[in-house]
Amino acid sequence: MKYVTSLQTVRCLSRGLLNPARICLGVVIVLGLGVMPVRATTIVVHVFDFDFSTNPPGQPIVDPTIHLGDTIRWVGDEGFHTATSAAGQLESWDSDFLGPGDVFEHTFTHLGIFNYYCLPHGADLGGGHVEGMAGSITVVPITGVPDASSTLPLLGAALGGLTWLGRRRRRGEALT
Repeated sequence: MKYVTSLQTVRCLSRGLLNPARICLGVVIVLGLGVMPVRATTIVVHVFDFDFSTNPPGQPIVDPTIHLGDTIRWVGDEGFHTATSAAGQLESWDSDFLGPGDVFEHTFTHLGIFNYYCLPHGADLGGGHVEGMAGSITVVPITGVPDASSTLPLLGAALGGLTWLGRRRRRGEALT
């Protein structure tokens, strides 16, 4: 019976499934998938008599917290109201009047807390402050996904490793 030594095992593995080029390629694929954009979502905010809420009329009033790149869809449930951003903020929008069944959307591209109000039933107090029929949107960063600034250097290193391995193989050098 012939036993395989650890050196023979390493040589066999380097020629087969676990060779360095395949390992580098796996790293490139995993890191490349890590920087794919996260799918943005749309959150509904109900517009009804003197309030805004992610819950429909008759339930507790809740202001949404969303991720960067998400969209708010204001849906008119009752009355005629606007969703108008307070002046002096990084985000700016104005829905015009929303009646029952009308819809207005805005996608948020900045982090922060953004206040808004209904033109006939609220007021802009300046400096991003509002009163009366008013609400706020809190925009937070996307979490759990590496950003390009943290993964691109690793991706570049992995691609560089593949290039180096390819050059050594073409020159006939051993890959030990």
